[in-house]
This record gives sequence, structure tokens and C-alpha cells, in this order.
Amino acid sequence: MIGTRKVFIYILSFPFIISLLSACHNHDTPIIQNNNWQVIYQNDALHLYSIKFLDKNHGFVMADSAAVHGLKDWKFVLSTEDGGITWNQITCTTTDTVPQFPLYELGYIHPISGNVLLATGYQVHKSIDRGNTWINVSPQLIGSIIEDLYVKDSITWIVAKGTEIYRTNNAGQIWESVFRTDFMGALQSFSFPTPDTGYITDSFFDIDNNQSAALLLKTIDGGQSWEVLKPEPWNSHQTNFPGIYSMQFVTDQIGFIVTENSGLWKTTNGGNSWSVINSTPSISSYMYFINDVKGYGSNGMTIYATKDGGKTWEIDYPNFTHDSDINNWTFLKSGLGIAVTRDHKIISTINLP
Repeated sequence: MIGTRKVFIYILSFPFIISLLSACHNHDTPIIQNNNWQVIYQNDALHLYSIKFLDKNHGFVMADSAAVHGLKDWKFVLSTEDGGITWNQITCTTTDTVPQFPLYELGYIHPISGNVLLATGYQVHKSIDRGNTWINVSPQLIGSIIEDLYVKDSITWIVAKGTEIYRTNNAGQIWESVFRTDFMGALQSFSFPTPDTGYITDSFFDIDNNQSAALLLKTIDGGQSWEVLKPEPWNSHQTNFPGIYSMQFVTDQIGFIVTENSGLWKTTNGGNSWSVINSTPSISSYMYFINDVKGYGSNGMTIYATKDGGKTWEIDYPNFTHDSDINNWTFLKSGLGIAVTRDHKIISTINLP
């Protein structure tokens, strides 16, 4: 199971570290505790670690076989066409011959349409038959793990790989390096509120010395070029922009970040300046705002919800059982949220926020 371990190290290491870091902070426990999520699928034979919905009906999950069942390096794509009521399981194979990539290379899933899917590991892989067969469409990209991929359209994709950003406008035939930095850490977590305006972070955490630093990058031309922002108030104070746990922009101007030690921040001018909203927001690993008022956050296990722009948070999905962490989640513009958990479940919001 060496291959399976490798992909899980890559898929889960960052959220796991963030969960450990957030556990060190002393957060006030919210008074109100709700349970507004329901289990819509469970299969103890599968590890479910990546999920994405195209719309309210069509969704995809990347999974592999749980170690207890002894299936070596098997990969599966789960798909639904009815909003998660029923799921179809497809066993993945590769059609590449020289070289044939190991199936554990199929990591996060990024659907383009109901039939065409991308998946990232160390490289980008593509399926045109809903996940049955896969080919490598980025053989020239070597080295670091791909931390994130943004699908602009059917042929234009952008990847964050180590300290570089690559872009293709011909479905992977040619990849161009459009940004490179010597900053420590790794570029990850694209946020594109529009097809042309996008953001990405590069964070470095020194746990032993309780220090961190980050870069915040912005593009206004669909990822063809990137600018390193100099955010306030840190720029004027000549202090490090703190390490970023999670980031999301709801418009090209309005965005949120959760930083080490200093909480939840908001910008209304495209990332140039930030104001603290909540110094102990109880969230770290994941964050998603439906708009600038309503949003969700998680510390890796419990899911919280806010209805006042992050000033206060309520427990929305309590789950304190062992190995119940949120592995990955996705949201639609309507506010519908779907997540996969480490204890083999797919959960979904019961009501729209």
C-alpha cells in the first residue's frame, strides 16, 4: 500500500497540520449547536477524499480502497446525476503505456463536464469517460505535488505546483510557467471569483518557533500574469503577512482569510488592505462564504456557520468521533454544501442558508 500512503500524505497533510495548529488556540465554544447536515452516502470499503459538483445534480468523488479491505492501489470515481440520491462507482484504469503512471497519482478531482474529468497528483490526468480510463496530460511538469488546479474552461487550466504556477490554453498540449517565486512554502488554494480575477496564497509555517509568513498573489487576466500584493496593515508596519490557513473571495473585491494567531480578516478592495472580523473564529482548515454575510468554516471536524459575515459562528454540524475529519468539501452558488469525511461518509446541507 505504499502508493495509497503517498497520495494520502499529500491529500491530507496540509488540513491535518492546520487542525493541529488550530487546536492550540483557545476558542470560545458557541452556545448554539445545530445539526444541519445529513449523511447521503456511506461506504466503509472506500476512502473518500475529493468531491466536486458541477451543478445541483451532477457530482463526482475520487476514492480509493480502504486498507482494511486489502485492495492495492485501486482507484474509484463515484458519480451522481440526481444530487446524491444514487451513486455510480467506476473502477479507474490507465491507458498510458510509456510510462504507465501508478493509479495513486489520481488525487483531487476537477470535473469539466459530465463526462470529462481532470485529476491532480504530481501531474494532471484526464478522463473523457467519467473516470473509467485516464491519460497524463502534463508529462513535462515534474517535481512537486500539484496543490491546486483551476478550470477556466474546457481547454484553459491553471495549476499551482510547488513555487510555480503553470497555465495551458490548449488542454495540456503545452504548459507555460507564468509565475515563479523563491518564497518558502508552496503555492496553493486558488480562489477565482470571476473567470479573469483570481487569487492564490503561499504560506510558510515554522511550528517550532511559532512563526509564519505568506504571499498573496492576484491575477486580473485569467492567470496569464500574477502580481504579489503588499497587504495592509502589515506592509506599513513592516511585519510579515501572517501564514494563511484558508482563503476565499466572494467577488473580485471582497474576500476573507484566516491567518495564524490573528483570526478572520476581510478585504473590500481586492486584497490590498484587510480588517480583522473575529480574532478567534473557531475555523481554520476550511472556509467558504456564500456571500459576504453567510458562510461556513471548519476546524477539520466540526462545521460552523455564520450569518453576520464571520463576527459570530454557530455549530452547524457537530462530529467529535474519532477519524471523522472533513477531508474535502464543495459548495454551489445556491449555498448547497457537500463534504466527504474520513469516516467514509458523504454529507450534505439539509437546508439552504
